[in-house]
Amino acid sequence: MANQFYRGENPLSGGKKFVFLIHPRGTSDVARRFWITSSLPNRVVDWVIERLPGRLGFTVCSKFGVERLNKKAKGYIIATLLTGRQMMTLPQKVVRKRILDTILFAQNKLGIEVIGLGALTASLTDGGKWLVEQPQVKLTVTHGDTYGVAVAEEGIEKILNIYNFEKEKNIIAIVGAFGLIGRAIVKFLAKKGYSLILIEKTEEKVSLIKEKLREINLENKIFLASTNLKDIFPADLVITATSHPSALLQSEHLKSRTIIYDIAQPMNVSQELIKERPDIIKIDGAYVDINGIDLGFNMGPPRGATFACLVETMMMALEGDKNHRVGEIDEGYLEKTKEWAKKYGFPHAPFTCFGKPISFNF
Repeated sequence: MANQFYRGENPLSGGKKFVFLIHPRGTSDVARRFWITSSLPNRVVDWVIERLPGRLGFTVCSKFGVERLNKKAKGYIIATLLTGRQMMTLPQKVVRKRILDTILFAQNKLGIEVIGLGALTASLTDGGKWLVEQPQVKLTVTHGDTYGVAVAEEGIEKILNIYNFEKEKNIIAIVGAFGLIGRAIVKFLAKKGYSLILIEKTEEKVSLIKEKLREINLENKIFLASTNLKDIFPADLVITATSHPSALLQSEHLKSRTIIYDIAQPMNVSQELIKERPDIIKIDGAYVDINGIDLGFNMGPPRGATFACLVETMMMALEGDKNHRVGEIDEGYLEKTKEWAKKYGFPHAPFTCFGKPISFNF
């Protein structure tokens, strides 16, 4: 999170209002927002933000305008003040209340009509399903993962073409294979005929993703299904799409010259790993080129790009879509998001690694 946590730009007048919900990845993000915390030990900062009551538990990061094809929308970015690790370790009831408080503020005080769930706010509300079941929630909710899948497919297709991947030779691993995005990508690649390594954190989820492929007669595309990250070692391309609060991949998991397409937020790959292994290419996954829209806030992607889930929220506001987009990804709606993206000019962003342009030469 950048220093301009709230710049207060004047958004365009008119149009639907939407919010994209985020949270600090770690304590350092909190320090960049509230500079006074930079001199405090991390454990103190964590203790304080965990106990923030009511309105103090979230903050407006920016507001901005969107205009495309004579349509307008007003956007806000709001942060729920819990770190990724806190969201994964605190009682679910506590985390969900903080998220719900944030959403009700957006709805009741800002007049928001559409909200997109960023990073762990989606997975910790069961892909948004829990939120739409709450009687107080009247706005439209999307987990944003549908256009995330569409953009990821576009990026993966580009990687396969750049490196001339061969179905009979190259192996692809998906870490987080049974997640909403993960299982859609598994199906996409299995239909293309690639051999897949499927990684999930429990045997139950491993069995479930195998069953999903069995239902469409593609179980023979499973090279290996496992709960052990070390089993991704044979993979030439590793796609990460988990809800883990921190980096998962380690040097010993990866063979020489592996390509990683990291969709996860927070990221599953650390900058330290890339420094340690210069033979590996890490690509920031599912970033979208937003063609000059100024969000007024730096969430990590390079200037001129942002997360696909935010763009899906933006497009729903422009289109006036009032349907909840939660839970399972609908293939019909997936195609619709692709059409919207072409219509409004939101393609996959140029490939970057931690926001910096990538050279594809080993």
